[in-house]
Amino acid sequence: KPRPEAARSSVLSWLSASCATPAAMAMAAAWAARGLRAGALVHRPAAGGACGVLRGPTVIVRRGLGETVVGPPLTDLPGNLRHAQNFFTKGSSSYGEFKQQCVSLRLFAFGGVTVGCVLALFIDPPKSSYWCRWSPTSLPSFLKSMFFGKAPPLFLTEPSNHKTDVAAMVKNIVQPKLGAEEEEAPKATSNNKKFKVCVCGGAGGIGQPLSMLMALDDRVGELCIFDLKIAMVPAEGVAADLSHLERPSKVKAYSLDKEDKPIEKLSECLSGCDLVLVPAGLPRKPGMTRADLLGINAGIAKNIVEACAKHCPNAVVGLIVNPVNSVVPAMAELYKKKGLDPKKIVGVTTLDVVRANKFVHEATGAPLEEIDVPVVGGHAGETILPLFSQVEAAKAIPADKLKDLDKRVQDAGTEVVNAKKGKGSATLSMAYAGARLGKAVLAGLSGEKGVQECAYVGSSITELPYFASKVTFGPKGVAAVHPLGPLSDHEKERLIVVKNQLHGEIEAGVQYATGNQLA
Repeated sequence: KPRPEAARSSVLSWLSASCATPAAMAMAAAWAARGLRAGALVHRPAAGGACGVLRGPTVIVRRGLGETVVGPPLTDLPGNLRHAQNFFTKGSSSYGEFKQQCVSLRLFAFGGVTVGCVLALFIDPPKSSYWCRWSPTSLPSFLKSMFFGKAPPLFLTEPSNHKTDVAAMVKNIVQPKLGAEEEEAPKATSNNKKFKVCVCGGAGGIGQPLSMLMALDDRVGELCIFDLKIAMVPAEGVAADLSHLERPSKVKAYSLDKEDKPIEKLSECLSGCDLVLVPAGLPRKPGMTRADLLGINAGIAKNIVEACAKHCPNAVVGLIVNPVNSVVPAMAELYKKKGLDPKKIVGVTTLDVVRANKFVHEATGAPLEEIDVPVVGGHAGETILPLFSQVEAAKAIPADKLKDLDKRVQDAGTEVVNAKKGKGSATLSMAYAGARLGKAVLAGLSGEKGVQECAYVGSSITELPYFASKVTFGPKGVAAVHPLGPLSDHEKERLIVVKNQLHGEIEAGVQYATGNQLA
């Protein structure tokens, strides 16, 4: 029996000789395909004491696991398990046996780690969009969307234009399509109309990104930015910045001193406006009651609403002024006392819908285009009621997890405040939500059919005079307020809590309107 050194030398000699001619290489491949047992050292005495070589596909694997020693095949689990057990119990009597035990140990270690990683991917899958799209669990939904969805499958899409249209990306991704998508109604000629939009408080944390998103809307022909001169950033600076965008809309700025009255100074700014968005007011500070906050912010909102009543009474006024649950009823009642349509006053609660949609997407991996959670009630704490039972994607979420999602939607604002270490609140997401509602309003004004969004408006779908639910926007603003629809048992219980709390907040707004009036 040749020594290992002689065997190793003869193996190298044989390899160099065999590779010399194509015929020898073909013969070597044929021998490898004869099914020789992988991992075994084949010893064939030849002239001069030469020996054979290791052959078989798993030899490469064994080289990665350890020395190419004689032992059971990789598929012989009992045999490898016996070698691994001997490592801890009996030890080894030779170096070859010790190396085989190491090979077996590594085999089980690597196998265990691999199986553990695979199980982890399915037990607690990553939130990566790549995994959500290409994981084995997403195959059924991918096939469904490929054959039955509106969008064409990936391999049938047309090649993209080499020139990147940033504005189109923002319009199509940041501002999703609204309303029914079953049938696209033919667009009326009025769809080409350009609208005048004003953002009151346009130089603030919400106002700046909101103004940018509205400037990107194709339906906006003129955008007015209004704010006080004491703002951190002058309204003129915001307007100058936005005027450089590659959009046809004209951007103008208007600034007032703190003592100026908007009704007297904003005639040019507001005249002819079709939509006025109001991200204004002060945040609630420590020690401040809701009544204190309402007294301050309702006064701010009143000044702007008063100017709108005089200069653009037919405009839709979207209020992003806290507390929305009280400010919207107060301003709507003041409009009613003035003889104007109270449904022109709209509370922007779209952020609750945006958050609910994103949380369901994160929990299920379902495409965002297929998720539209109606959020009803109000726009603060327990008055926020997401109706997950009406969303197909949410039906796969366990009941206890749905309760957690419900609570998270209610407390999402606090989540952002805590993440910003008390140095800010939800400004960017609020701007996105405000632009989404603004897009819906303008789509309805242009004559588009079936444009729906959730909003807090005057309502008769419950015993409360104001309630957030799905609203259809038309050529005059709010065209229809939709009923709640079927509710789960949990949602019915929550609805009682919502109504009880919302009733008191609405009354506070109505009482404010009773003691005030528009000029």
